[in-house]
Amino acid sequence: MKLLWNTNKNLPVGSNLGEERTIFWGNYHFVNSYPWILNLLSKLEIEIINDTQNLDENESLIIVDHMISTKESFYFDLSNKVKKIFLIHLGDEGGAEKKDLVYSLCEHIWRTFSLPMFKNFKNVTSIPIGYKCDPIKDNINILKRNYKWSFLGTTHGSSRYDLLDKHKNIMPNFINLTEDFSGKKSMDTDNYYKILNNSIFAPIPHGYFHPETYRLYEALEAGCIPIIENPFRFFDNFLPNNPLPSVNSWEDSSTIIKQYLENKKDIEILGNKINDWWTHHKENLKETFLIIKNV
Repeated sequence: MKLLWNTNKNLPVGSNLGEERTIFWGNYHFVNSYPWILNLLSKLEIEIINDTQNLDENESLIIVDHMISTKESFYFDLSNKVKKIFLIHLGDEGGAEKKDLVYSLCEHIWRTFSLPMFKNFKNVTSIPIGYKCDPIKDNINILKRNYKWSFLGTTHGSSRYDLLDKHKNIMPNFINLTEDFSGKKSMDTDNYYKILNNSIFAPIPHGYFHPETYRLYEALEAGCIPIIENPFRFFDNFLPNNPLPSVNSWEDSSTIIKQYLENKKDIEILGNKINDWWTHHKENLKETFLIIKNV
């Protein structure tokens, strides 16, 4: 099966979304989401291609893309060129993109940022946004980590300020605050994962527009114990049977961390339970892509 990573290709020039913004996010998804998506596709035999020039009508194609509303003509032309299109749709955090036409041209769509509206699309499967870049493979034993908790990122919204306030007296910790998304004070990937890999707990506030945030999946990959802010019980439905501690207030999170720190054996038990669940959940996600084999 051939795969075209299209987030940074076939970009519309002069788009009303802004050419500079379109190029930024196209490259952002290519650099950051590539390892996660290829991991999800690891049960398939994939040939990565750079363009659609040599495709024929008997072939099917997997496309990884974003801002699809600006590329309708590309998809229409492609639908007349290949047998079937399978789309992995990144971004669209608020679900506002115009997508009906492109989705109708695709055999199946896997998309990030699950929203209730996608239950009306029979050919759509929601997947986690996953981690950025490629996490560290060998994690430090959870009982040998230096930081009891860590937080790295922006402090937009009152929830994140409250998070910092309610946990500040749990020491030692590691905090790195940035003024904006991917801003100048952001840590590079290697050091970011080194901090997570050396943290026992990771409080996870909800994202800017959507409950999901990359930091959840990055913490899971690093073997941390995420404590998730769970608005409207989103994660109960999206990540079924998960063993992640969830809270409605960060004061509750602080209490949970302190209780676990009093009995380190419980930390190890919970950490192993979360690791086992996450490994199993990723395997189930990979299975959803096997329908491509039957085309």
